[in-house]
Amino acid sequence: MIRRLALPVAALLALPVLASCSVLEKKEPPPCPPIYLLGDTASLTKYKPGKGRDLTDVEFTAEIQGYTGDCSYDEKGAIVEMQVSFNLTRGPADDDRKANFEYFLAVPLYYPSPAAKAVFPLEVTFAEGSNYARHTDESVVMRIPVKDKDIIQKYEVYLGFQTSPDELDANRKSRK
Repeated sequence: MIRRLALPVAALLALPVLASCSVLEKKEPPPCPPIYLLGDTASLTKYKPGKGRDLTDVEFTAEIQGYTGDCSYDEKGAIVEMQVSFNLTRGPADDDRKANFEYFLAVPLYYPSPAAKAVFPLEVTFAEGSNYARHTDESVVMRIPVKDKDIIQKYEVYLGFQTSPDELDANRKSRK
């Protein structure tokens, strides 16, 4: 009986000694890479097909409201998981109560590799009787293969709507 108790007591006495070892110290996790909302692509106005570009031709407008996320690390690098939130307004030219668009996450440091950018399609349905919608997309995951976690700050991630050249030009003109 004494023998069984001696081992747990000895183990309990050793805990403070082991806890002071640097092997058991909790290290501060490395930071997540910086994520930026790209201003020229932070909003989107979709027009019905054709040449018209006045208010009556708008199917919907959308803005990226924000994002939440987290990151972790393994032997292959950083794993960034995030959810993006959107605010949408239905326009007069909308006839199906749906907004279809794409948004992207890009790591310019990897350009021109195709892996430098991921595009995510999304469809949001406006509730009956409402011309406004707030939608948070399901989690998207992006892997950044960094060898040294201390240099993750160089791997900037950009977020924005995937726009056509005309949409991008209109956004830039409206910001001036």
